[in-house]
Amino acid sequence: MTWEPQQADADTMARRAELARAVRDDLSAAGLPVVPEDADPSVSAGARVTVDPLNDEAGGVFVHWGVRYVLRSAAMDALVGGGGPGDACIRLSGGTSNAMQDAIAEILTIAGYDVQKDANDMAPYQLAVLSRHPGPSWRDWLSEQTARRQEP
Repeated sequence: MTWEPQQADADTMARRAELARAVRDDLSAAGLPVVPEDADPSVSAGARVTVDPLNDEAGGVFVHWGVRYVLRSAAMDALVGGGGPGDACIRLSGGTSNAMQDAIAEILTIAGYDVQKDANDMAPYQLAVLSRHPGPSWRDWLSEQTARRQEP
C-alpha cells in the first residue's frame, strides 16, 4: 500500500484562499508587486502568494519573493558551476530574497498577520502566513469611500 497525501477539505481550502487573497491585497496596497497566481515564474518577479492544498503541517498559505529571471538564472549558473556563497550573483539573489522575506514579514505583521519565516527548510526564504487578526484596515476606508459615492 502506498501513502497518498491527503488534501485539505473544502472549508479549509476556502479559508486558505480567503487568507491568500487578503495577503495579496495587503502586499499590493503596501506597494509591492504581487505576481498573479498563474504567471510564469520565468517572466515574473515579486511576491508570489501560494496555497498548499495538503491537510498536514505543510499545508497553508505561503509567500515567496521571486527575483527577476536574469538574476535567478545567473545565480543558478553560478551554483552549477561550483560557485559558493561568495559569488556575486548568488550573494545578490540570496541577499535580496532574505531582505524581502524580512520586509514582507514586517509588513504583514503590521497588517495583523501571524507569520513564520523559514517554515520549510526545503524552501529557503519562504514565509508561512498562519492567520490574520480581525481589525481596522485600509479596507474600511475604501468601503467608506465607496458608500459615499453611492449616496444620492
